[in-house]
Amino acid sequence: MRRVNIFVVSWFWRGLRGHSVTFSALFASFVLGVSISGGVKHLLGALGVHWLYVLILPVVFFTWMNTQEAKWLPDEKRRRTLARALLFGSAVLAILINQIRHW
Repeated sequence: MRRVNIFVVSWFWRGLRGHSVTFSALFASFVLGVSISGGVKHLLGALGVHWLYVLILPVVFFTWMNTQEAKWLPDEKRRRTLARALLFGSAVLAILINQIRHW
Protein backbone atom coordinates (compact mmCIF):
# COMPACT_ATOMS: atom_id res chain seq x y z
CA MET A 1 0.00 0.00 0.00
CA ARG A 2 1.36 3.41 -0.95
CA ARG A 3 1.38 6.33 1.44
CA VAL A 4 -0.07 9.65 0.33
CA ASN A 5 2.37 12.53 0.42
CA ILE A 6 0.64 15.30 2.38
CA PHE A 7 2.45 17.98 0.34
CA VAL A 8 0.90 16.65 -2.86
CA VAL A 9 -2.59 16.80 -1.37
CA SER A 10 -1.84 20.34 -0.20
CA TRP A 11 -0.63 21.34 -3.67
CA PHE A 12 -3.81 19.95 -5.22
CA TRP A 13 -6.01 21.80 -2.74
CA ARG A 14 -4.13 25.10 -3.15
CA GLY A 15 -4.34 24.77 -6.92
CA LEU A 16 -8.05 24.00 -6.86
CA ARG A 17 -9.21 26.34 -4.11
CA GLY A 18 -6.76 29.17 -4.62
CA HIS A 19 -6.51 28.86 -8.40
CA SER A 20 -2.75 28.74 -8.04
CA VAL A 21 -0.94 27.86 -11.25
CA THR A 22 2.30 27.38 -9.29
CA PHE A 23 0.90 24.73 -6.97
CA SER A 24 -1.08 23.14 -9.79
CA ALA A 25 2.18 22.78 -11.75
CA LEU A 26 3.87 21.24 -8.69
CA PHE A 27 1.00 18.76 -8.35
CA ALA A 28 1.04 17.95 -12.07
CA SER A 29 4.79 17.37 -12.06
CA PHE A 30 4.53 15.03 -9.09
CA VAL A 31 1.63 13.07 -10.56
CA LEU A 32 3.50 12.66 -13.85
CA GLY A 33 6.65 11.55 -12.06
CA VAL A 34 8.86 14.60 -12.54
CA SER A 35 9.24 16.39 -9.24
CA ILE A 36 10.03 20.09 -9.75
CA SER A 37 10.64 20.61 -6.03
CA GLY A 38 12.90 17.56 -5.96
CA GLY A 39 14.85 19.02 -8.88
CA VAL A 40 15.30 22.32 -7.08
CA LYS A 41 16.50 20.50 -3.96
CA HIS A 42 18.91 18.41 -6.03
CA LEU A 43 20.27 21.53 -7.76
CA LEU A 44 20.81 23.35 -4.47
CA GLY A 45 22.49 20.29 -2.97
CA ALA A 46 24.78 19.97 -6.00
CA LEU A 47 25.75 23.63 -5.63
CA GLY A 48 26.91 22.90 -2.08
CA VAL A 49 24.14 24.77 -0.29
CA HIS A 50 23.78 23.78 3.39
CA TRP A 51 21.19 21.01 3.88
CA LEU A 52 18.91 23.22 5.96
CA TYR A 53 18.66 25.76 3.16
CA VAL A 54 18.10 22.94 0.69
CA LEU A 55 14.95 22.11 2.64
CA ILE A 56 13.77 25.69 3.22
CA LEU A 57 14.61 27.54 -0.03
CA PRO A 58 12.26 25.58 -2.33
CA VAL A 59 9.35 26.37 0.00
CA VAL A 60 10.27 30.06 0.01
CA PHE A 61 10.76 30.06 -3.78
CA PHE A 62 7.40 28.43 -4.59
CA THR A 63 5.56 30.60 -2.07
CA TRP A 64 7.11 33.69 -3.67
CA MET A 65 6.12 32.46 -7.14
CA ASN A 66 2.58 31.96 -5.90
CA THR A 67 2.40 35.56 -4.67
CA GLN A 68 3.72 36.85 -8.02
CA GLU A 69 1.09 35.04 -10.12
CA ALA A 70 -1.29 38.00 -10.01
CA LYS A 71 1.37 40.11 -11.74
CA TRP A 72 2.30 37.49 -14.34
CA LEU A 73 -1.27 36.35 -15.05
CA PRO A 74 -3.51 39.28 -14.08
CA ASP A 75 -6.72 37.72 -15.47
CA GLU A 76 -8.16 35.63 -12.62
CA LYS A 77 -10.46 33.65 -14.91
CA ARG A 78 -7.52 32.60 -17.07
CA ARG A 79 -5.49 31.68 -13.96
CA ARG A 80 -8.37 29.58 -12.65
CA THR A 81 -8.78 27.82 -16.01
CA LEU A 82 -5.06 27.13 -16.32
CA ALA A 83 -4.79 25.85 -12.73
CA ARG A 84 -7.73 23.48 -13.15
CA ALA A 85 -6.48 22.31 -16.54
CA LEU A 86 -3.11 21.45 -14.99
CA LEU A 87 -4.74 19.62 -12.06
CA PHE A 88 -7.25 17.54 -13.94
CA GLY A 89 -5.24 17.23 -17.14
CA SER A 90 -2.29 15.74 -15.28
CA ALA A 91 -4.55 13.28 -13.47
CA VAL A 92 -6.14 12.17 -16.74
CA LEU A 93 -2.75 11.95 -18.44
CA ALA A 94 -1.34 9.87 -15.57
CA ILE A 95 -4.31 7.46 -15.85
CA LEU A 96 -3.83 7.20 -19.62
CA ILE A 97 -0.10 6.55 -19.24
CA ASN A 98 -0.85 3.84 -16.68
CA GLN A 99 -3.42 2.21 -18.98
CA ILE A 100 -1.02 2.26 -21.94
CA ARG A 101 1.77 0.70 -19.84
CA HIS A 102 -0.51 -2.13 -18.76
CA TRP A 103 -2.07 -2.69 -22.15
